[in-house]
Amino acid sequence: MNPLRGYLLIADLSGYTAYLTSTELTHATPIIISLLESMVERLAHPLHLWRLEGDAVLAYTTDENFPSGETFLTICEDVYNAFATRRQDIHANTTCPCRACAQVPELDLKLIVHHGAFEEVKIGPMRDISGADVIQVHRMAKTRVREATGIRSYSLFSDAAFVAMGSPSGLVPYSEPLAHFGDVQMHAYDLATAWRALRQARERVFFGEDEGIWTIRAQLPVPPRVAWEILVSARSKQRWMELISVTVHSESGRPGPGARYHCVHAMGDFTCWVVDWEPFTYFSNEFVVYFDPALRHRETYELVETEGGCELRYTCGPVVDPERPEARSAEWDAKLLEFYQPGYRHWLKGLTDNLEKDPGFYA
Repeated sequence: MNPLRGYLLIADLSGYTAYLTSTELTHATPIIISLLESMVERLAHPLHLWRLEGDAVLAYTTDENFPSGETFLTICEDVYNAFATRRQDIHANTTCPCRACAQVPELDLKLIVHHGAFEEVKIGPMRDISGADVIQVHRMAKTRVREATGIRSYSLFSDAAFVAMGSPSGLVPYSEPLAHFGDVQMHAYDLATAWRALRQARERVFFGEDEGIWTIRAQLPVPPRVAWEILVSARSKQRWMELISVTVHSESGRPGPGARYHCVHAMGDFTCWVVDWEPFTYFSNEFVVYFDPALRHRETYELVETEGGCELRYTCGPVVDPERPEARSAEWDAKLLEFYQPGYRHWLKGLTDNLEKDPGFYA
């Protein structure tokens, strides 16, 4: 049996034991189940659900092409965002005075991630994975990173995972001796701070089909998380949009809210900013209009999971003058679509054809 390589992830509820032993079980159990469900819903393909361990959800990926490091960190943020939003909704939408409902805010989440080798094993009807790296990710769940760094809600990456992810910025170096593994180098990421920053800065910008001036759809034979990476990664964007070059500028060095894309096409240069970002569901950009730099237009890419893949819906918003937001011009819109419609029909057909031939074409 050949060992597989990939990411190993444990999403572990913090405060679980204290919560269950000090609250009413009739209310505590459905609350815990709801929080775990919010995490399971987000740990979708290309991750494989491994198993549940009471207060934790375990997952792994065997695919080294997807997700990339950027997308994997986004997956970690997405899992925490789903948990934190569900926790906030539970607390805000109950008037129950019991301890179980009152103490929901004390529950938190930590994500433990390692990258290494393992084997898939089957024993009777059960499936599992095994190997030294599987043991290491479990040992990492028992570190004192919270006490050492002061980060309460964190994702802790082994150095191997950190390197596999492309050594992203904004992580705090940490090390601790682990039994049988020696002094293990790790990196902690503050998930709660990232979640608060996203909520505070967010402006919802979403063009439905009835709000834009043009919509085109494409059926992609890959799941939303794979399609997401193809759409936001500079490298794959350059390929499917047939660009000469794509550069992403952001404080974190990653695509995301506020990131600026500079795209060089044979027909000219184009600049856009990410103005809304709902990972694996939709994102919206704002463009400098190519025929008049004083004008802007926005667009939305939406992904909807379907059997065997996902539907991509691209909607182009109207051209606007930032100095006069109420101003609209059918002439502006027509001129924009004269360029956009042939280009997007061509690009999305090429994207679909390439993925149908090889789902890993843009890896």
